[in-house]
Amino acid sequence: MTNAGISLEARIKKAFGELSGAQRALAEFILSNYEQAAFLTAARLGALVGVSESTVVRFAYTLGYQGWPELQGVLQEMVKNRLSTAARLRLSAAPVAGEKESVAREILTTDLENLRRTLQELKEEDFDAAVDAVIAARDIYVLGSRSAHSLALFLAFYLQMIGKRVRVVPQGVSSIFEELATVRTEDLVIGISFPRYTRLTVQGFEYARARGARMLALTDSILSPLAPLADITLTAQSNLGSFIESFAAPLSVINALVTAVGRRDKEKTLACLDELEEVAARHSIFYQPGGGGNGV
Repeated sequence: MTNAGISLEARIKKAFGELSGAQRALAEFILSNYEQAAFLTAARLGALVGVSESTVVRFAYTLGYQGWPELQGVLQEMVKNRLSTAARLRLSAAPVAGEKESVAREILTTDLENLRRTLQELKEEDFDAAVDAVIAARDIYVLGSRSAHSLALFLAFYLQMIGKRVRVVPQGVSSIFEELATVRTEDLVIGISFPRYTRLTVQGFEYARARGARMLALTDSILSPLAPLADITLTAQSNLGSFIESFAAPLSVINALVTAVGRRDKEKTLACLDELEEVAARHSIFYQPGGGGNGV
């Protein structure tokens, strides 16, 4: 029997008799302080408990996880919707005696792990379906609030560059429902949200679905409130262990999506890019030393 679907507490209880003294100390710390453990690297957790980083990694494997990042992801699922950004900062910044790892190295290493896990979990059939949906759509609405609004703007900018009719929601002074009132069945609505999920985004996504549009979600997991509303779900890891989200992996998925659309719809894409180059040259959009107007 595999450990799939078994809770963390049940795994620890099942394996407790086989754990070393150091691993038992880890288990007790995690169960008593799981909100803090969820936002610590293996090295930081080990330092807090007084064990080595390798002990933390072996502990995760003993419980049936594929290393500390997977176990940490389970812990984060347990707490992420209940913690404010301030609480996450306090927990992730807990001092560790003798800590020498720089913040830059810690954050960049976490981003690399997010990218690795996103690539590992990406389902090609879902990605291909998302590409087809973008190409087939009459109009595209990209829905994202708060920090995810930056992802919505980035996606919309490049989709417009390759000739798609795109609208970012929310914008202006209208309500989100007024802005989505023109959605039709031949349109695509792309909802972007990561923990803590924004209520307005979920409500807008529900409203657009009721209008019969094709629905594409970009979120962190199939447990996201956007996932059951979506026809297609693309997931990307956003764990950072800080007071902000990591958008390295979501941005990479967006880059891949736009690139795939451009390649699959090549003739239209080239025509649009050529036209934009002419506009850029005519109006000196790009800076060049010496006053020239053309450039990248």
